[in-house]
Amino acid sequence: MRKAVLAGALAVLAVAGRLIAGGGDNAHERFAFERIVIDDDFPGGYQVEVADVNGDGKPDLVALGGDVCAWYENPSWRKRVVTTAKEAPGVISSATVDLDGDGKAEIALAHDFEMNNPKRGKLSLAVQGPSVDDPWMLLPIDDVGSIHRVRWGDFDGDGKLDLIAAPIFGPEAAPPTYDDPARMVVYTDIDAHEPSRWSRRPLTARPVTHAIEFHSTFAQVKHPVLLAADNQGVTLIGPITAEDQPDRPLAAFDLVPGAVGDQPKRGASEIHVGRFQDGRLFLATVEPWHGTDVVVWPQKEVDSLDFDPRTLIDDSLDDGHALWVADLDGDGQDEVIAGHRGKDHRVAVYDYVMDDGGAWRRTIIDREVAAQDLRGGDLDGDGKPDFVAIGGSTHNLILYRSK
Repeated sequence: MRKAVLAGALAVLAVAGRLIAGGGDNAHERFAFERIVIDDDFPGGYQVEVADVNGDGKPDLVALGGDVCAWYENPSWRKRVVTTAKEAPGVISSATVDLDGDGKAEIALAHDFEMNNPKRGKLSLAVQGPSVDDPWMLLPIDDVGSIHRVRWGDFDGDGKLDLIAAPIFGPEAAPPTYDDPARMVVYTDIDAHEPSRWSRRPLTARPVTHAIEFHSTFAQVKHPVLLAADNQGVTLIGPITAEDQPDRPLAAFDLVPGAVGDQPKRGASEIHVGRFQDGRLFLATVEPWHGTDVVVWPQKEVDSLDFDPRTLIDDSLDDGHALWVADLDGDGQDEVIAGHRGKDHRVAVYDYVMDDGGAWRRTIIDREVAAQDLRGGDLDGDGKPDFVAIGGSTHNLILYRSK
C-alpha cells in the first residue's frame, strides 16, 4: 500500500444516465468531502466495516476481499493483516465486536465462499494476539454452506450479543435460477474463547439472500428483528418470543416486494433503513439482485409496517452492490449513498429535497472506485458522519470525510 494521501475536496461531477426522481445531477453545496485514500492496493476488495479494533475509542476500518482481511488503525491508517488465503481463503464477510470486554475486538469471518459451490462455506472467529502487531488466531465456529453475510446483534433480547449468519443460497442451488433458498441461522450463548460450543438455531429460509441488517426495534415491533434483502424483496424476520421453539425456523414477514422479474434478477439486493424529517422511516434498497435501481420505500405512517409504493430514484447502476444511509448535512433527513461496480462505476449521494416538490436529487461523489460496499461513521470525531467505500476492480479503500 502506498502512503495514504489527501486528495482534497471533491468537485461535483456530471454523469451519464437517467435520474428518475429529481431530474439530473445537482451540485448541492452542503455535500463537501475530503477524499482520503486509505489503501490503493487492495485487489478484490469486497466489504468494509467501521469498528474500534484496538479499544482506543477511535473507529478503525476492517476491510476484506481477495483472500485477505485487514484492519486500518485510526488516525494513521496503518494496515495490519488479520488473515490471508492460508488461514481464510474466499473471505467474504466480517462482523467486528469486543466480545469479552478486554478492549480488543474479535472478528467473525465468513470464508471459503465459492459462488457456484454452495455446499462450501466456513464461519470462524479471529482473535487478536497479545499486542496489535502479533498474529491473529482463527478459531472455527461452524460449517455454513454458501455463507455470505454475518452480523452481531442481541437477537433474542437477553442482553447478550448473538451472531447472525446468512448464506446467499441453499446447498442445492445452481445457476441460472439458484432456486434452493438460503437457510439463515443465529448463534447464541456466545463465548469468545470457545466458539465451537455456541448454540445454533434456524431463523428462516429465503431465496437468494444477499444482504441483512439487524435492528433492536423496527417500527411497531419493539423487539429485535432482522431485515433481509432477498429475491422476494425486503423481509422482516423475528422477533423471537417465548412460544418459539429453538429447533424451528422463525416466521418471516414480507415488507415490500422489490423489483419484478425472473429469479434471480428480482427482489432486492441491499437494504438499509433511513428516516424522513417527519419521523417516518424509509427502506433504501438496490434492486434487483446485483441490480440497476436505487429505490426508496416510504413508510405510510410512523410505527406502521405498511409502506408506500417504490420510489425509483436512479436506474443507471451497473451491477449495484453498495448502499449506506446517513444524515450527511444534519438537517434531520437521511441521505442515501449508493455505488456500483460495473461500467461507469461510481459512488453517489441522493438527497430528498422538500422545496423541490419532494424530489430526490443525485450528487456524484467519486468515479474512481468500483464500489463493492459502503459503511459510515464519525471517523474523525468532529460530530459529522463520514463514509467509506471499497472498490473491487479499482483495488482501493477510500474515506470520504465530511467537511
